[in-house]
Amino acid sequence: MRFLPVLFVVTSCVLAPASKGGREHYFLTQVKPVLQQRCVACHVGTLPPPALNLTSKASAFTRSASGRDYILPGDPDCSLLISAVQRGGTHPKMMPRTEVSLTEDQIGMLREWIEDGAYWPEGEKGTLKPQKGVENP
Repeated sequence: MRFLPVLFVVTSCVLAPASKGGREHYFLTQVKPVLQQRCVACHVGTLPPPALNLTSKASAFTRSASGRDYILPGDPDCSLLISAVQRGGTHPKMMPRTEVSLTEDQIGMLREWIEDGAYWPEGEKGTLKPQKGVENP
């Protein structure tokens, strides 16, 4: 019984949400580069597959035709984005559509980002543009 208060303090510190600045930095340095290099080349414009446009927060936080969220802040297991990149779920179109999948680290980073609330800044910082990478050499 003596250890419960200490355990609670340690747990609450670990689970405390990151600051806005920390979440923005994580998005800009971890999430944005992966999405720009591996996803935005196809998921851009008015009719990207499957109607998921990843160029801005407003277009990325939408629902599929079946009513499921592409990105559901706080719940990576219910986010279609994670189902697609894991290539192990029931999502019919696994992404990216190349021989090379996202790495486990990249998938883990996207899961962590969504689990932490999927912070995505507004304006220019939150605008994604295709960049050279594995998907678009």
